[in-house]
Order: sequence, then structure tokens, then C-alpha cells
Amino acid sequence: MTAREQAHRDGVALIARRLVERDEQATDDRPDPEVWAAAVLTELAGFGWRPTAARTTTWQPRPGHQPADPQTARAYAAGIRARLRPSGHDNEES
Repeated sequence: MTAREQAHRDGVALIARRLVERDEQATDDRPDPEVWAAAVLTELAGFGWRPTAARTTTWQPRPGHQPADPQTARAYAAGIRARLRPSGHDNEES
């Protein structure tokens, strides 16, 4: 398991534990949701979690790549739909 995967598991475990603790409190004793969420984020930050900006990616075709013609694209889509169709519907037409 990579360090990133372990950090993800640890973060999930922390949030799950805090949710259970919160749910076990009497309704009148529960903190405001925003205050509770801020406390969880603060605790995560104490373990090294930091908010980061999402990075966008732009797909670029490889040099010399030609897009599929519409007929080929439709044939591929039909094949994918056939594979996604639930069992028992194999002989139905769309």
C-alpha cells in the first residue's frame, strides 16, 4: 500500500470515527454541522492533510491520430452497450 493510499484510509477512518461519536451524542448535545466539519478538517490538517487546487488536464491526440468516422464510433458504442446490458436482456433490440 502506498503512503497516499494509507493516508486516504486513515482519513476515512478518522471521519467515520468522528461521525459515530457525533451520532452517539444526544441530539441537543451535537455541535452545529459547520463547527463539527471545521473541527474534523482541523484534525485532518494535524495529520498532514492539506487542501490542494484540482488540476485540470486537457486531452491531446497523439500526432497523426485520426478521429474515428461516425460509423465506426456507432459500432463501438453498440458493442459497449451490449456489454453493459444486464443479464436476461441479451436478445433484446434497442
